[in-house]
Amino acid sequence: MPDETKGCNPGHHDVFISYAQEDKTVADMVCARLESHNIRCWIAPRDISPGKNFPEAIIEGIEDGKVVVLIFSSFANKSPHVTRELTNAVNKGRIIIPFRIEDVRPSKTMEYLIGVPHWLDAVTPPLENHIATLITTIERVIGTDKTPSADPAAATTEIVQKPVIAPPPPFTLQDPEPPCPEVPKPEEIHADIPQGPATPPFQIPMNMIIAGIILVALIVGIFGFSAGLFTVPAGDAPASGETNTTGTIPPGISEADYYRSSDARVNTVVLTVIPTQTMAKDTELYIDVSKDSSKAMVTVQFDGGPGMGLIRDNRVILTRSDGTAAEGKLNFNQRLSSVQLQGSRGTDRLQVIVILHSGEERSIVDTLLPYRQYR
Repeated sequence: MPDETKGCNPGHHDVFISYAQEDKTVADMVCARLESHNIRCWIAPRDISPGKNFPEAIIEGIEDGKVVVLIFSSFANKSPHVTRELTNAVNKGRIIIPFRIEDVRPSKTMEYLIGVPHWLDAVTPPLENHIATLITTIERVIGTDKTPSADPAAATTEIVQKPVIAPPPPFTLQDPEPPCPEVPKPEEIHADIPQGPATPPFQIPMNMIIAGIILVALIVGIFGFSAGLFTVPAGDAPASGETNTTGTIPPGISEADYYRSSDARVNTVVLTVIPTQTMAKDTELYIDVSKDSSKAMVTVQFDGGPGMGLIRDNRVILTRSDGTAAEGKLNFNQRLSSVQLQGSRGTDRLQVIVILHSGEERSIVDTLLPYRQYR
């Protein structure tokens, strides 16, 4: 039998996120914001290892965490998978925090499982403010005692403690300086002093002026490159299918090596997803998105679906956490077609946009991809 006290010493995460598949966009956003505050999360299918038994992975994810966050909606209210996850969490004594994104009355089964007096309501926009409240609640539960950022949009930036500056010494009056000796006026100078020839005004040679201008230009250029004011075009593409990459990469380093290093600038912009446009019933497209936890490589794979013949063209867009972008394409005529794009060591945004034969464009995937690195 599993150790029922395992939640007191969690393994690799603090929070298990339970959600219905239809609410994946919100669940991914919650996961990204929690992990940007160093609250470690477990979410399917991201944290299920290849070849791992799905139900077994779910049970272990609940066991190893301390808190279960439920993304509650009309879809979760009737999902048998969510019901089984909550039942297991209740049996193991885990703390359940319902995060309601839709004004729906819970079913009797759901009311039995999460019959708590207080909900975290996220029905009214903006969603980011409610996620900030969720972060504060979880930090109190797991005992990290972190102070949330006053500006939710600044959650992706690292908090840096300012050094304490000692106050200046108190001002004291000093003895007044002795008066300067009086300088005689020119007409008072003795007239008998012989006067030498007048000194011509000092003139700077032209070659010295030109040399000074060149020196100033060199100093400005070196400072601009070191401060990142000027950019150099990116080197070789790090992955197949990547195009249209805007670069902020220093000279002498490839794009892949730059974004995989700790020197890369991350989380310098706030990325926000928009609601996706699902395909009609019986014309679905199954797409899996993952991000490698060591090299930050993003893989997008097409797993088939009955709507394969409806697609004329598509775009896969990766917007990195520093604002740069990379693009690729999937082959919707071939199952298991995939594309890889180099991500960053921050939270990136991945979009899949399809163009139907009718000319209509639909955004079928829009999700945030955090980089899992715990301190």
